[in-house]
Amino acid sequence: MDQFHLEAFIAVYQTLNFTTAAKHLHISQSAVTARIRALEQAVGKRLFDRDNRTVRPTRSGIAFLPYAERMLQLIQESKLSLSEQFREHIVVSGPGSVWHYRYLNRIIDFRVKNPHVAVKFLSYLDPSYMIRDLLLDGSVSLAIKLDPPDHPGISKRLLFEDEIILVSADGSTELLEPDFSSPTYCHIDWGKTFAEWFTSLVEPGFISALQTDHSSIMLTMLLSNSVFGFLPKSIADPYLQSNRLYRIPLPVESPLIKGYACYLTEKHKQLHVQMALELLGADAT
Repeated sequence: MDQFHLEAFIAVYQTLNFTTAAKHLHISQSAVTARIRALEQAVGKRLFDRDNRTVRPTRSGIAFLPYAERMLQLIQESKLSLSEQFREHIVVSGPGSVWHYRYLNRIIDFRVKNPHVAVKFLSYLDPSYMIRDLLLDGSVSLAIKLDPPDHPGISKRLLFEDEIILVSADGSTELLEPDFSSPTYCHIDWGKTFAEWFTSLVEPGFISALQTDHSSIMLTMLLSNSVFGFLPKSIADPYLQSNRLYRIPLPVESPLIKGYACYLTEKHKQLHVQMALELLGADAT
């Protein structure tokens, strides 16, 4: 199997249509069919059940998907590693909000000071995937996690602490007790610590009327006075100071989230891990 077989498999898996997958890959449908057939011969299993109308992954196809994604990721990272354009490269992963609101300027400054180093930063990935696959496979030098698991092969270093606060663009809500069942409350999950804390505030089985996983969308809705919701204080501070957002008091103490740099312990002394820690402003000793 090769990169083209894997790309065809993922395209068909996502679209459940050979014609659509072919358009996405800019190749003929017959080429997609041939690549899937070659891949099925290589793994020794049928990956899709298909007839004239429907395409659906088999049990083997469902099981093969994470391996296909990982192999394709490793192929892409190997190209970066073997590139002669840069002497070194680092690949880091983490929540989009961390890059956008905390480390984006540091990344830009690092590139200016280290023009020979290529930097790739990944966001909006399944948090467990960052550790379970990307970090352990070695395709990511360092992963930022809000609630990293204990793992015998992974070291973690505290990067920051941040208070999660409830905010709104309507200053009058400061004096009201928040009603999370309100249609104007928008929920966003800020990690395990926050989730456990929030559960204590609501009824069992609570479901928010509105929920997102994108911090920038959340901030846009808050500033438009469409909703009220939770933000890390570091994100909210500039808007609190300019009175574009107001803090809503809570009957209990707000939770603290902690961000950790996670990396393979055995690779601590390797240059790409040391550079990743430097990029984040962490002590690289």
